[in-house]
Amino acid sequence: MSEIADAVRNFGESRPRVVADLQSTTFEIEYIREDVEGSYSDRDLDEAYKLIMAHTVTGDDFKSLIGEGRFNAQTLFFEDIVVFFFPSQRYEGVFASFDYDDDFPVNELVKHVSETRMDR
Repeated sequence: MSEIADAVRNFGESRPRVVADLQSTTFEIEYIREDVEGSYSDRDLDEAYKLIMAHTVTGDDFKSLIGEGRFNAQTLFFEDIVVFFFPSQRYEGVFASFDYDDDFPVNELVKHVSETRMDR
């Protein structure tokens, strides 16, 4: 498990739904919560991987337009799920999803992962 995936997995009291290390051509599910384990087929996971990686490419392009600072995370908010992509290197990173409500500590998670990456 990567250092970032480990930091996400062990973040506070919020248990992730899924944590995966994403590489440029493959991915590894590092953790999947018991109650959602049967919800995703291998095909679903492969399709999600391809979509995330496609968005990662555009995220890198967008970062070049901004020009300053570190690209810490991409987020997607759904009605009751929040999804994060934490880049580690170009076309690599960690995918994490959590149950979401108004009390979910989004900023704290991003800060926690960012500090973990800076410690390297």
